Amino acid sequence: MMSFAPTAKIAVIVLLFAYVMTNYKEFRDQKNNLFIHFSPFLIYAVLASAWSNDLFLAFQKSLSYALIFFTIPLLYKGALKQNALLANDLVSYLAVILFLGLAGYLISFDFGTLAGRYRGLLGNPNGMGILLTVAGPLYFILKKRIPTFSVDLRTELFFGLVFTLSLILTGSRTALFALLIFVGFLRLKFFSNTFTLVVFAFILLGYDYIFSSLPVVAEFLGLQEYLRIETLDEGSGRFVAWNFAWQQIQDVFFVGGGFGHTETIFKRFFVELSMQGHQGNAHNSYLTLWMNTGIIGIALFGFGLIRSIGVSIKESTYTLPLVYTVLFSANFESWLSASLNPFTSLFLIALSTTMISTESLEEWHSEHKLKANL
Repeated sequence: MMSFAPTAKIAVIVLLFAYVMTNYKEFRDQKNNLFIHFSPFLIYAVLASAWSNDLFLAFQKSLSYALIFFTIPLLYKGALKQNALLANDLVSYLAVILFLGLAGYLISFDFGTLAGRYRGLLGNPNGMGILLTVAGPLYFILKKRIPTFSVDLRTELFFGLVFTLSLILTGSRTALFALLIFVGFLRLKFFSNTFTLVVFAFILLGYDYIFSSLPVVAEFLGLQEYLRIETLDEGSGRFVAWNFAWQQIQDVFFVGGGFGHTETIFKRFFVELSMQGHQGNAHNSYLTLWMNTGIIGIALFGFGLIRSIGVSIKESTYTLPLVYTVLFSANFESWLSASLNPFTSLFLIALSTTMISTESLEEWHSEHKLKANL
């Protein structure tokens, strides 16, 4: 019943871009650091369409990716300056989406699930997990950083309830661990950035040991069925996908095959991969970016992220917990390498919130109070 959504998403991106351009005077005083920092990667990604096997598809996907980086931060910061209740509206919207998913699940088990796992209004359980991974930190950052963000206790409890129920029902291990990383690094935010980076590196290096120990811990807690420990060895088909993606990368190692190349290759070998227990795409944003834009693209993307972190970290201590959470999640799904999903935009909104200077937030708050008094 939601089959119109892929086409509608393309139209939304174009309309948002058209709105920003036709009302550019309202947004031109908002510095779009994200677009500036990622522009070398975005330009290269569009140019990489020239050697793609499907030039139109690659151009369309890379251009939409660039448009998201250009439009979302500008539109968000411009709207935040004008609308004192924007942060409240974002949280309320997310709460309604989660609530409607739960309501649909209660009314019809088949509607709210896929292969027996809860998905709510999202296309699949992993999508619900990613939404929760990004929405949780976004809620926290809005609450801590936006002076005009104000919700009553009932609203907070409602959001917390639908969020927690969705997380429990979806059974996403990646979402659970990603959110634990966010909470854990929030506790470490008063330590030096170098220290938190070392801790994150140890988590990545010790990842295999942690997961190898998970069955023992799960059995001790009686959570072996919920955590689906029987699928840990094959990573729910991800190890098959990662090995296959790495093999295909060798053919386009330096320059990539253009945006959409990963999707095309995985569709071409769908039957062979299904026989090995894999479903879907590469399940890894970094491998997907590498296949699409080569090692050149990966380097430019990393450069843009590091520059953005450098600006954001001066304004907010919540930057690194957010980034570590997203980097972890992106290692298991390809969402960060695509624009036509709600997750990339929500991440850009969260990162943009950490990049806004305290002076600007206080100035906007004063303007809102003045308007309210008038």
